Amino acid sequence: MKRTKIKRKSKTPLVKAKGKLWELCKQLVRKRDGHSCVSCGKTGLVGSSQQTGHFIPSAACGGFLRYDLRNLHVQGYNCNINLGGNGAVFLIALEKKYGRPFVDQVIKDMQKIIKLDVIFLQGKIDEYTGLLDLTAKELLEYTKK
Repeated sequence: MKRTKIKRKSKTPLVKAKGKLWELCKQLVRKRDGHSCVSCGKTGLVGSSQQTGHFIPSAACGGFLRYDLRNLHVQGYNCNINLGGNGAVFLIALEKKYGRPFVDQVIKDMQKIIKLDVIFLQGKIDEYTGLLDLTAKELLEYTKK
């Protein structure tokens, strides 16, 4: 009996760009926030227990905020997955860290509509690649802008 190979579909340029941008987001957020959960404050997060969580959930935030560093922060697995993002506590933590005007602007930016295409994603990839050499403190200042 002859075995036939299953052909894998190659990833589209859009899927590749999303994956590359998400990896950059995770690197930058972890560099900026360290190994502590923004929601509960648990420290020493590593590996799969260290997640990159969305303040405005990815299903609701739209393309503009999905990869926005203001919307992304380190969370533990429990807060991000088991507690569904721990939104109320996440909000309070962001208010403490950045102030209420910052949080209000992120919420307001949910209304921004963009075309999430390769051109937009590549622009973000280029922008975030340029941030890789910044220190954690510089990334924090960049996020506050």
